[in-house]
Amino acid sequence: MTTVPLYASRLWPPVRPRTGEATGSTIELLQALGFVARTGATGVHSLLPLGVRVHERLAGIARQAFEERGALTFAAPTLQSRELWQETGRWDAYRAEGALLTVTSSSGEEMCLAPTSEEIATATVRDHLRSFRDLPVRLSLSTTKFRDEVSPRGGLMRGREFTMADAYTFDASPEAMRESVAFLNEAVTAALTGMGLTGVFQAPADGGSISAGPSTEHLALSGTGQSTIVVCDYCGNRGDGAVTASQPPPATADPIVNVITFTLTLPGGGTQAATVAIRSDLQVSPRKVAAVTGAAHVRLLDAAALPELFGKEPGTLTPWDAATAPDVLALYDHSAADLEEFSISDGHDGLLPDIRWRGTRGLPALRVHGADLHHASDNSRCGACAQGTYRSTRAVEVAHVFELGTQYSRPMNLTFTDHHSRTAYPWMACSGIGITRCLQTAAELHRDHHGLRWKPGTGPADLHLTVLRADQPEMSERAEMLTRQLVAQNVRVLVDDRPLPAGDKLRYARLLGLPHALVLSPERPADEIEVINRWTGRTTTTASSHIHKIAFPI
Repeated sequence: MTTVPLYASRLWPPVRPRTGEATGSTIELLQALGFVARTGATGVHSLLPLGVRVHERLAGIARQAFEERGALTFAAPTLQSRELWQETGRWDAYRAEGALLTVTSSSGEEMCLAPTSEEIATATVRDHLRSFRDLPVRLSLSTTKFRDEVSPRGGLMRGREFTMADAYTFDASPEAMRESVAFLNEAVTAALTGMGLTGVFQAPADGGSISAGPSTEHLALSGTGQSTIVVCDYCGNRGDGAVTASQPPPATADPIVNVITFTLTLPGGGTQAATVAIRSDLQVSPRKVAAVTGAAHVRLLDAAALPELFGKEPGTLTPWDAATAPDVLALYDHSAADLEEFSISDGHDGLLPDIRWRGTRGLPALRVHGADLHHASDNSRCGACAQGTYRSTRAVEVAHVFELGTQYSRPMNLTFTDHHSRTAYPWMACSGIGITRCLQTAAELHRDHHGLRWKPGTGPADLHLTVLRADQPEMSERAEMLTRQLVAQNVRVLVDDRPLPAGDKLRYARLLGLPHALVLSPERPADEIEVINRWTGRTTTTASSHIHKIAFPI
């Protein structure tokens, strides 16, 4: 990042005497102070000069964290061909979700503005990988991503255009892949710590459309977060309800058992129909179904296939239909299996009450074995300590690490020759850090009633040089001499050289939140400087020759 000083009198947008209010939302404060600007497109923001400086610093911190641990940085295009995405089948899948922004060139070639980089990273390695001797491969990159969010919101938290610092690893075995996963989590943790995002924790998560395998979220608790997690009120266990172990909340007085149907994609590529009996007030977690069955992918069964498989119409399926259907795997969530009495769909008269697993109302006894297949939510009991209760809370997902396995290498025919001269597919993993999201998250987590507060090394500058009576030639000369001294020491400086009262300038310094403010006053000796620590509020005086000793520590 450049050490060229910033001058408040030359900033754009112009710094007004009463710029911004500390009581507004974080995104409003970032906009008022000239970090971020709205554009004509929903979910798309411009980074203004102050925001660009923060963004560059955060991206540099992420790059350094990965390179220090052995990863190499490469640059990949965001504009990618349809053919590349069709190799994995995600062109159609993402189009169906409405998440893929596509363009057509003048020659008729279809392309997308990629929301993620698995295909391009795999294709890049595919052009050069030959032997097991070439592995492992660990690459990092930082690119702009695009996702056609249905409801972009929260400023930089969930936008249609955003910056990600990604990393991709390629290994010869699943064991080596898990070593790379540990490497990714370590590098991500170091990057987030370097960005000043202390208090970030890891939790098992649902890999969503990126990965069918295990994944780990790096989260920061925040009331403005876009993610919902569950937290045990007894032991503190927390994570994504889709994967977090739990026992169902107590049943209502008249519980109803529904049957949800799925198609399992097996590791070998075949498919299997499956059903899950679950209490009607809960949701099935496909991730937990995958964990119990070993399926590579779980998706809802097409309702049109129900009559052929079960001889029943949608909404009329019962656990007894599922248990007697040929070639169907019948599963039971604890919420249903542990019930003594419940109701089921009749198919003709609505609900059939007073049903028992041991047999009743003309139905034979059905032996069921419960499993944790429901999405943990409010009032679910903790699966870690068995004593606490989960409560939902908001969090910001600032990074994610995924085990990809051969999910991309196999369909894209990325191969290598192993130790036995056989053709094999490398095992992949990846991580992503939301740089633009981290910018707003850092501002959100550390702000106080005076305004923003930036950790050293993360803000648009390191020192806020406040020059009182800047209109006097003597003060202007003192400010320039000190600025040159600081720049020579590689300190990044913002100089408030505006001809305004001291109160307005000090308010702006607190609002902007650089770690330290230096105050040059005509009422003090030429070599004496007042130093204000933004984090502690402590004010001290020092000589200009000693400034380098206090520039960075809090």
